Amino acid sequence: MPRGYYLGQGLIPLGYSSSDDDEGPCELPDGRLVCGPHGFVVCGKCCVDYSFMDDVLSNQGNGDDKEEEEDDDDDSGGNGAEPDFIQDLLGPALRKGTGRSWPSKFIPSSTTDTPAELFSGRRQHIRVKRYTHRDDASTVLIRTDGACLDNGQANPKAGWAFWHGVSDDGTHLIASACLEAKGPFGDAAAQTSNRAELRAVIAALRFRHWPGEGFETFVVATDSEYVVEGATKWAKTWIKNGWKTSAGADVKNKDLWQALLGEVERASDDDLAVQFWRIPREWNTVADAAAKSAAAREAAPSEWMEMIGMNI
Repeated sequence: MPRGYYLGQGLIPLGYSSSDDDEGPCELPDGRLVCGPHGFVVCGKCCVDYSFMDDVLSNQGNGDDKEEEEDDDDDSGGNGAEPDFIQDLLGPALRKGTGRSWPSKFIPSSTTDTPAELFSGRRQHIRVKRYTHRDDASTVLIRTDGACLDNGQANPKAGWAFWHGVSDDGTHLIASACLEAKGPFGDAAAQTSNRAELRAVIAALRFRHWPGEGFETFVVATDSEYVVEGATKWAKTWIKNGWKTSAGADVKNKDLWQALLGEVERASDDDLAVQFWRIPREWNTVADAAAKSAAAREAAPSEWMEMIGMNI
């Protein structure tokens, strides 16, 4: 296996981990968010970063919230490049999303339904059991999270994780890693909790060829408003504005947003729908603990790393 790739089996048993920022965000009169316990936009203790609201608020009133019709003229199914068999063995090449396909929000039948209750089905794939919808075995649930120690301070360290199944003996199957020092397209990048949250989703989507396991819908469960609202709503305005805010500044984490949307488009090409479900932090403790553990490991990798799931 060449440098820059992991084989991800994810056999990491984890117990309960308390969540940070238990009081949740507080909204200020101008619409900005701060952490409940300390009143900070970027809080290292709570491992949160609400600075993304600057991008959101700066674009309010500049676009129409109505859904725009999709441009169906492009039948190329992607960037028009010929398939690369060797590359596909290691994972498909990263690409920048254009807004050709969009994810949607997953809406549970009841607001009291927890992931454990609603995704109580089990679809077996070799030695791995996936969490599937109790009424639809073609819908799989993956729980993601990102964390950053000393977020917004001098030497932050971020990590990401996703929980993708359970082994035959009941062990949680977790994939996790430190956040890289470079983004998916080679640019230097900061260590932040928001980047870690996005990185977890990208990693989960690229971990397996999910349609190959018979799935038609891929539900990402996360406690991050930034990820859910950004992927399903805000990014539409950002793309329309050329990834600029109304003040002319670059949208934060543009590279990861483009990579995430690229994976959504790739999924759509394979008839896999991507949905985002925002869940409370107390429903996401396994991925939360794994992300924090990953952040506390060794120094961040200097280059972007791929994690390829192999059921062995």
